[in-house]
This record gives sequence, C-alpha cells and structure tokens, in this order.
Amino acid sequence: MTNNTDQAAGQPANRLRIGGMAMENGVLFQTRRFWSMAVRNEDGGIDVSSGEKRGLARSAALKKIPLLRGLASLTDAVTILPDAHAHGGRLPALFRSPLLMASMTVSALGTMALKNSKKSLPPLLEETTMAALALLPSLVALRRSRAIQYHAAEHKSINAYEKTGSLDEQGALKARSEHIRCGSNIIGPALALMTVGNTLARRFLGKQSQAARLGVGILSLSGAMEMIQWASRNPGNGWAKLLTSSGGGLQSLITTREPTQEQLEVGLAALRELLQREGALKASVS
Repeated sequence: MTNNTDQAAGQPANRLRIGGMAMENGVLFQTRRFWSMAVRNEDGGIDVSSGEKRGLARSAALKKIPLLRGLASLTDAVTILPDAHAHGGRLPALFRSPLLMASMTVSALGTMALKNSKKSLPPLLEETTMAALALLPSLVALRRSRAIQYHAAEHKSINAYEKTGSLDEQGALKARSEHIRCGSNIIGPALALMTVGNTLARRFLGKQSQAARLGVGILSLSGAMEMIQWASRNPGNGWAKLLTSSGGGLQSLITTREPTQEQLEVGLAALRELLQREGALKASVS
C-alpha cells in the first residue's frame, strides 16, 4: 500500500500524488479526489472501475492536523474498500496452508508462554518479542498471496509515472518494485514506538493495561506515519534512509514479488483510469 499524503523530494510538481493498494486480483489507486481499480476477471480480461471519494471535506480538515493526518489517509483507503469489493476487488486472502497454520500456532503459543512464564523477560525484550510474534502470521499469509505481485505492479506503475510522467509499459517494467511511501515502511517505526511506549506504560502504571496499550498503538501508528511522510520529503537524509530501511527490506524480501506482464498491465490500466478521471492523461502520456 502506498499513501498519497506527501510528495517526494525531486518529484516534478506537475505530477499527481498517487496512493495505491494491492488486491488479490488487481490494483487500486487513489488521489485526493478519486479512486480507480483494475482487476483481472475470470475470462482473462481487465475490468476497470473508478469513482469519487466520499467524505472529502471531513478528510481534508483532518489532514491538516499532525498525528491525525496519517490516520485520515488510512480512513480514506478504508472507505474505498466497499466500492472496490462491489466492483470485483478482493483483499489478500488468508490461505489455510500448513505453513500459515504453523505460524499462527507459533504466534499464539509464544505469546501465551511469554504472558505465563514464571521467569519474566525484561519488559523491553518481552514487548519486542510479542510484537514480532503478532506480525508473523500476517507476513506468512501475505507471502503466499498473489497480492504481492500486484503490490509490485502498483509500485512499478507509480514509480514510472513519478519519474517520467509516462504510462509506457517498458518504463514500468524497468521501474523499482519498492516505493518510499509504501505502508511497509511504517511497520518498523510503528513497532519500535509501540514497544517503547508499552514498556514505559507498564513501568509507570505497574501493570499491563489494555486501554494504555490501545492508546499507545494509535499514537505509535500516527507517529510512524508522520516519520515516513517526513522521510518521503527528504529521501537523501541519513535519518530518512534509516527510517525506511526496514520497510525497504520487507518490500524486497516479503511484500513484493516481480509481477508478470499481465499483472503489470492491470496496474497500468488502473493508473490510466485514475489519470483520466483527473484530466491528466494527455499530460502524462509521452
């Protein structure tokens, strides 16, 4: 998933800021005003759909407030999903494979063991281990999904457009599969903030509080999104590279896989529809 809340440094000012999301069978894109989606149907053709986003005034107001603007962008993406589902889009499926079941078992047993252990780990180490165990099943499920190839198609399409303003297939094929605004970049900073926040909450409250964990989780996600948005505006900065290093690794190793030509065609079709909605198609095609 790529968010559209910031424009990367070096990106031409006349390029639209585009966010995206990989589906199990296609790619979903969005700007501040519109969404578009292309999916590969059962007959092998490409179905394209698009529309205007809902709640624009409320969302625009929230996007001016630090720590809330990132959550507002996530809300934007969620509100699109019912329309995407109605037009044939499918979210990544949780396959009931032996490997997934094993990862879920490891996660559950590991968490139980940590909570019920007679010999407690240091709080910081315990929180770090619990965060990693919680993330494990999702990564395993995603790795077995076709969505990771559409994820790469999403990134390649956006990268090619942001670099050249073109929808040329050869340019997209050569583009990178990773993107600095990808949601994968949020995971590392969010987990780090969550781990430290929960550790401090336990220290000062003297116990584990579910309300405190919920608050820490929301603040950690908001803070991580602020960090990544800053990093996308300052890609050459050393701190920015550090903040996005774990996400880049996740994208390279787990959350993306080189798409087929047919999958890339789907990504470009979705992007073409979005640019047409924005009236920017002629300016973007070389």
